Amino acid sequence: MEGNSKQQEINSIKSEFTGRCRVTDGVKDKFTHSITIQPQNMDVTIKFQITETYPGFIPTISVRSSSLHDDDNADLVDALIIEAKTMLNKPMIKALVQFAEKWLNERSLGRGTKMKKPTSNRKHKQKKKPVDEEPEGKQASMKTSEDVIKRIQWDPDLPQEDFLVGYIDRFLGIQEKYFTAFSWEDIATVDYNVLAIPQHRIQYFKYKDLKVWDKNEKLDNVFGSLGSGKTITEIIKNYVPQETAEGTNDDNGSIQNVTGSDDSDSDDDIVVTLDTTSVNTSSYLDHMNKRPTHFIAIRLDNQETVQKLTDVQSCVKTNKPELESGFMPPACFHITLCTLGLDDQNKIREASELLKKCQDEFSKMRPVESLKLTGVDNFYNRTVYAKIKYPKKFLDFVDYVKLCFVNAGIPIRDNYGFVPHITILKVSKESSRRLGSRFQISDVYSDFKDGVLGSQSVDRLSLCKMGDERQDDGFWVSLQDIDLNT
Repeated sequence: MEGNSKQQEINSIKSEFTGRCRVTDGVKDKFTHSITIQPQNMDVTIKFQITETYPGFIPTISVRSSSLHDDDNADLVDALIIEAKTMLNKPMIKALVQFAEKWLNERSLGRGTKMKKPTSNRKHKQKKKPVDEEPEGKQASMKTSEDVIKRIQWDPDLPQEDFLVGYIDRFLGIQEKYFTAFSWEDIATVDYNVLAIPQHRIQYFKYKDLKVWDKNEKLDNVFGSLGSGKTITEIIKNYVPQETAEGTNDDNGSIQNVTGSDDSDSDDDIVVTLDTTSVNTSSYLDHMNKRPTHFIAIRLDNQETVQKLTDVQSCVKTNKPELESGFMPPACFHITLCTLGLDDQNKIREASELLKKCQDEFSKMRPVESLKLTGVDNFYNRTVYAKIKYPKKFLDFVDYVKLCFVNAGIPIRDNYGFVPHITILKVSKESSRRLGSRFQISDVYSDFKDGVLGSQSVDRLSLCKMGDERQDDGFWVSLQDIDLNT
């Protein structure tokens, strides 16, 4: 295939699968390009490695998915190879992705739930058994995730903040987030900035570090519907933290020290969206101890917009002077795209090098249209932020940035879903208690609630370190900056 034709196919793939594909240069003498594509709305990625002889020879094909059985994975690869051999000497990758989507849909696979393997490949509808052939001890049906959600919502004896939800993320596989991080309304009715999740993607529920409902393991200790003899009331009454049960007496990892409303500075750098975010299949305590250490950010450098946000702070100070201590310094204003877990110098170096390596890719992917700051809102009556109106391409861009880090083995630790925002003020727990439950933080910025606050271009990314340390110019310590205008 001529070089120009190959590049035309690659450009076409990038255009059609925006935010769902990554194209990288190959390894010398092995292949020229590696193309990774995620089929639409599926927990599956397909990698095509092409050589100089493509499409005279088929690509090397591999499939990754946390929701496919190994034999389903192998069957899909085999099917793609057979299909590819019928397309030799013409562009085939888009057609192969379409073939994979059809193959998965026909088998109800790839949507985030491992299906139970059938015992045979029956083509005809199975006849109903006569009533007298029904087994006497037929197992009771398991309560659904919807049943569990409603129980946690409406039972006053169940503390919602102590429950976690494990679910399939379309990029990162199994994720855990607090029950209270989600909106449990009908997913079709929630706003774009609300974390809602299709119930079929929910895999399990935990009470603190203890799994109490699991779809794949057929576990129900919430209602005891499968005859375990345990219910959530008993679980809570008899609960012993994992570290205590294992005989350790170290208080440094206690659950009380790692709640979702922690006052640490890193909260200001947490992505607060709610539709994606670190791969975590460990215990509750492990999940909590693996806090994000760094974040990818767009620094707010439009000075007119910075001034508008300081005007909001001035208004807050006039209405509630005691809140001034929680102001975000103007030099620190930023938009967080994702948070990372870089637990050692090797991971820090890898992340820094990856950001630099992807500079050209990110420059091509970034939205040219500026982000608009369109008013002020708050999270949980504690964090005041500037709302951001953005083009759809911005979300594709953020997804692509995350995909690049995930593919490089760098853990993303977004504890919330992604709501693009700029933090203006954060109220400490102590101040919140002092103000009382009747205090409504929206009252202190009402003049700016729907006002136009300016704009910010997506023209630079920074890898920033969490913590109290700052650069000489007042911004977070940045370990790597890349210019996206190149």
